[in-house]
Amino acid sequence: MADFIRLIVAVYFTAGLICLLLPGRTRGLIWALALAVSLAGFLSFVLIFQQRLSYCSAFLLWDGLSAVVALGISFFGLVISVASLSTIPSATNQYYGYLLWTLGAGVAAVVANHFLLLVVFWGFLAITLYLMINLAGPQAAYPAKKTLIIVGGSDSFLLLGLCLLYVLTGKLSFSEINYQIHSWQGAAAFLCLTVAAFAKAGAMPFHTWIPEISETAWVPVMAFLPASLDKLLGIYLLARVCLHLFSFHPSLWLLLRLAGAVTVVAAVFMALVQHNMKKLLAYHAVSQVGYMVLGVATGTTVGVLGGLFHMINHAVYKCCLFLGAGAVERQTGTSQLDDLGGLARKMPVTFVTFLLASLAISGVPPLNGFFSKWMVYQGLVEAGRSGQTDWVVWLVMAMIGSALTLASFLKIIHSVFLGRTTNQQVNEAPSSLRLALVTLALICVVFGLFYLPVPVSRLLGPATGVPAPALSLSEPLIFIVWGLFLGILIFFLSLLSKKRYAAVFVGGEKLSQQMHVSGTEFYQGVKQLPFLRRMYAGAEKRVFDVYEVGKQIVGYVTELFRAAHSGVLGAYLSWLLFGLLVVLSLFLRV
Repeated sequence: MADFIRLIVAVYFTAGLICLLLPGRTRGLIWALALAVSLAGFLSFVLIFQQRLSYCSAFLLWDGLSAVVALGISFFGLVISVASLSTIPSATNQYYGYLLWTLGAGVAAVVANHFLLLVVFWGFLAITLYLMINLAGPQAAYPAKKTLIIVGGSDSFLLLGLCLLYVLTGKLSFSEINYQIHSWQGAAAFLCLTVAAFAKAGAMPFHTWIPEISETAWVPVMAFLPASLDKLLGIYLLARVCLHLFSFHPSLWLLLRLAGAVTVVAAVFMALVQHNMKKLLAYHAVSQVGYMVLGVATGTTVGVLGGLFHMINHAVYKCCLFLGAGAVERQTGTSQLDDLGGLARKMPVTFVTFLLASLAISGVPPLNGFFSKWMVYQGLVEAGRSGQTDWVVWLVMAMIGSALTLASFLKIIHSVFLGRTTNQQVNEAPSSLRLALVTLALICVVFGLFYLPVPVSRLLGPATGVPAPALSLSEPLIFIVWGLFLGILIFFLSLLSKKRYAAVFVGGEKLSQQMHVSGTEFYQGVKQLPFLRRMYAGAEKRVFDVYEVGKQIVGYVTELFRAAHSGVLGAYLSWLLFGLLVVLSLFLRV
């Protein structure tokens, strides 16, 4: 099996190199090669996964967790290969070459058991991420650079954390370590690895690269990297760190729960006020990471399963949402909510699939997002029963985030697909893009209706090494039944009341045919709330952007060193003498 996995990785890299060497005019041949390799890789991992095998050597680790993530990476590579046929405007050979290299490096990072292999392939993924973003042209140069600095810079924390683990344990393999944190060095190693996982997954405060690239990067790149693959890799690393490398530590896991809850709420508030369709989806890609972190940080079986289940669900419906946004932008030429409307009649397949994915990410039953969120909620409750007194705070914040997610997607559905048509020349998306959208939307339905026997028991049970827990569905079923009952009751009561129909007007004047009512301004009032007003003002000034803050600190230190370079020889000799005295004092102490 180990040789077979190595062969798959080698094929990904070799095919990527071939795509790069082929001339750009052979677009069809390049796409066919990428599709064939993606399909072969996915089928190979399906075959391996069905055998339920485990393998561990000095360099390769294949267990339930790495198997489900590798399967997910190969699946989304296949979906994006199909969808990219009609959505890539240029640079076909470079795009598919980088895509296949990303698949190979992603799988290699997931199955790596040796620290050095993980660092190499993890760093390689930062380079391909930069290259794929930069394909969009000069306007993507700054977002690509910012992404490389944040994600690539976090790789130094990954390296530092692994070095600390080696110093503490003397081992270089994941399978040999389960460290009990009892010193600051162990805590530092845990935090360093967590930073690397957060930056890759896009959790706060290392999230700003995702909204930054959303308006310039090609939509398939957004659907593949920050929406699916990077989430799988980031949460994989977090789960590996929390479940295998380190034993449970209350204080550090409390910090994880805090970070997860803040990510859920803060990012969804930013999504509420966005006017660009892709940027709104980008902030939700950040917000949903919080549920995954919360689930893993509960330390309970159902919570961990819920966090990993939400990782899979998010990759599915967020990939669908970004591809839907790409279909809208391709057919209309814009992703600005103010310029869209009435597309449900023109693009019915895109509308239905986007609606299903929107309901799934909002946690509406019986779709998959509801059940993964419910498992996270149950994990928090179970943590409370085991003595953790803070579970109520995280549960309330998670439920607020879910409600606001639904509110923001009501805004985007109304603005883009409902209301009056703003462009009469719009047609449905191409068939390859529709195939990808329908496939992902159907998975949202299937993983919801059959969540326990299919994703939880068959995928995630082996990933965590524990059987699927007995989940209590009485509470959600009661909520669903009562919600349906009240909705039907309100509907029939509304039929009894008398209605008066009038034309839409503003300030007493009827709207002309040229005027268009959009849902873009639905929640602009939240900006006026005292606390949120300060938060939005700080966000506009980028005070929460780790990249901008770091750049200011580096600039300040640079100015200090620049001021010290006076050009006076006596000053340089003074600094040299001072340094020698410091070094001498250190040697004397030793």
